[in-house]
Amino acid sequence: MSSSCAYSLGEFIWCGGTLLGWWNDQRMWVFKRTTSYFFGFSETILKQLGFSRSSFVVTSKVADEEESKRFEQEVMEFGALSPMFTILATLALLNLFTFVGGIKMMIIDMQAQVLDFLLLQILLCGVLVLMNLLVYHGLFFRKDVTRMPCSITYQSIAFALLACSLALY
Repeated sequence: MSSSCAYSLGEFIWCGGTLLGWWNDQRMWVFKRTTSYFFGFSETILKQLGFSRSSFVVTSKVADEEESKRFEQEVMEFGALSPMFTILATLALLNLFTFVGGIKMMIIDMQAQVLDFLLLQILLCGVLVLMNLLVYHGLFFRKDVTRMPCSITYQSIAFALLACSLALY
């Protein structure tokens, strides 16, 4: 795995990219995978239940000068209302909640068996939290037009808390 990432990074930089660009490319790969599988799954379930197919615009297709400048600076934008962003934000928050919970169990509760059983899961959650730092930034800290819309923030917090509370019972 690490050799594949190192090769990918070397190839990306050799072709004129930057480290931040490679990291964004890795992040987008994860984002595309999670949303496409979820939409494919939901479309299949809806089709089997006899409902019509959902249709929506994933992102806006209009580009202005400001947007082009942000693209050149490798800044991710979240300003559009899209179900894709709800899924991404919910999964990012779910990973954050489980990572914090795992660290809490490991450090505060002093449960040594957590390391035996959950070390790799905690590490994986940590990597996913790192990959989603821009999503958290877009959810909570940005104040410009590229921030995540408030409705998506509230929905994703509610969905993530619901998923965590269902997992506890």
